Amino acid sequence: MVRILFIVFLCLLAPGLASMGYSLWQGPAAWSVDTGVFWGLPISLFVFWIGLAHAGTLISAIFLVLDVKMERRTSILAELATLCALVVAAIFPLMHLGVIENFYMVAPYMDSRGSMANVCSPLVWDFCCILAYGFLSVVYLIVHMLSEKSAVAASIHRPLAWLLFPMVLWVHTVVSLDFAATFVPAWRGAFFPIYFIVGAVFSGLAMVNIMLCGEGYRMRQLEKLMLVGSWFLGAFLLWDWALKGDLNVVVLIFAVLLPQFWFVSAVRESTLGRVLVASSVLVGMLLERVFLVFPTGGSGIGWVDLGLICFGFGLFGVIFLVARLKLSRLIEGEEVLMGEVEESAPKRPATVKFAYFPPLTTPEFRALRFPLLLGILSCVLFLVWVVGCLEENGIAFSDVNLIPLTCPIVTAVAGFVLCLRPLVFHIGKIGGIVMVALAVLLGVLAGMVYGGVMSVPSGSVVSSTGDMFDVNALPDSTSSLDSVAVIRTKAVFEARCAGCHGADGRLNEKFVREYYPVPQDLDLARMDALGEDSLVNVVLNGRTNMNPYAGRISPQMARGLVRYMRLLAESARADGVRAKAGEGGGE
Repeated sequence: MVRILFIVFLCLLAPGLASMGYSLWQGPAAWSVDTGVFWGLPISLFVFWIGLAHAGTLISAIFLVLDVKMERRTSILAELATLCALVVAAIFPLMHLGVIENFYMVAPYMDSRGSMANVCSPLVWDFCCILAYGFLSVVYLIVHMLSEKSAVAASIHRPLAWLLFPMVLWVHTVVSLDFAATFVPAWRGAFFPIYFIVGAVFSGLAMVNIMLCGEGYRMRQLEKLMLVGSWFLGAFLLWDWALKGDLNVVVLIFAVLLPQFWFVSAVRESTLGRVLVASSVLVGMLLERVFLVFPTGGSGIGWVDLGLICFGFGLFGVIFLVARLKLSRLIEGEEVLMGEVEESAPKRPATVKFAYFPPLTTPEFRALRFPLLLGILSCVLFLVWVVGCLEENGIAFSDVNLIPLTCPIVTAVAGFVLCLRPLVFHIGKIGGIVMVALAVLLGVLAGMVYGGVMSVPSGSVVSSTGDMFDVNALPDSTSSLDSVAVIRTKAVFEARCAGCHGADGRLNEKFVREYYPVPQDLDLARMDALGEDSLVNVVLNGRTNMNPYAGRISPQMARGLVRYMRLLAESARADGVRAKAGEGGGE
């Protein structure tokens, strides 16, 4: 069965990789986008997979914190599925960004090129939250797998769960704010954070239940929770319909009505029935995310969009199955438990007495006091530094825009310190030296990122083969743009450049508002100051968040693009002169 599933996921991954490569090469024009918001299917898939990535660790952490019985193998498998879904989710916003190799530019710090990430952008919020959540999830999974045989791991298992509990809720609240921060009125609702959290847990429960069916056993508590999730989602859909008159019947059928088959004993007691009901939930939640991101329907789902969907499921399945087999001994433990897991925990003997701890003196709180203190201090210092950098560079911001960054910083630092203290005491001096060496290595890597890329001498261009050549030596076959050249160059500009710069060269406000630095205005004075050769170098070699196009377009076409940009700049100046003349005449 594992071999068959692996082959199926590989078959999904193959066309998915083709769609991914085509999308990265062509940019946002490759997939369907909503012309009203300029968001495409990658954002829908990001929201869907980040929801799946929340459920496993959230369920495990909540059950551990609340002392609810959950079989160890089930919780570890759910946590492993969380990490696999998180890997898939992180790919799609980077792909939508367009410059996937420069992902670190959305980190909120000032690099050597003087570029400070825009803390008002949801991209920065998502980057910090996903990075912190991914780090804590990896640590939590490792600690959980080692907790049975290591007293050190067992001592920090529950405190880590207390850190993850609010962090999971925070992450999906921030994801919901990605929508609320836009200019679409339909996305500005106070219920959005709760709606997103419920949807994330609901879809994640469906994934975990399918996974348990594949393992050959079940947990009735999760099935009941999934049924409750369908009721919550139905209430939200009906509420939205009552307020706005908008109801997606397909989502209502797949995600709300079909899960009610849990009440039918023949379906509930059948493995195939449980898989089909849980699969209907995944289909319904995927369609819900697609319809949410495409409020006007977009331009239709094409083959590239379908390939991206296959890529997500194929990559998740391959990663999960490989990790499941490699970690089977740690996951299963010494005894492989199969069959149904009972819902009620065994009764404790009446002779056992439990000590009462006041809330502020519980073992978990005592273990978290110092790490949380350092986390809060680090967060305060970081925010003071960010505010100073923003004010120094004249970047407009609001204090509210910094709030989404607080929880990831506090929890990441607290989680690191929580694991570091017992680890240093446990591994001794040699381990301490190793930790210091790793810290130095991370510092060197951070410095390399801060240093940016090697600059190229002015007037030179790096070709696709890595050689440099002088742009002044290029043949001047495009010294003037005739009508045919203008048409051809305009087509290239609209395919490659208009996504950010706008078809008229005056910025695409619906798209670039998510990014920083904002693309420079193509005004005539700036273009004359830089010169044609320098702008050709920028087109071919890239700059900041702009992709290099050497190897994709010819140097002659790059020069033609620069001259076409000048035509747009001249047109913009003429429009400005006419507008001023009109205002003067009106007065």
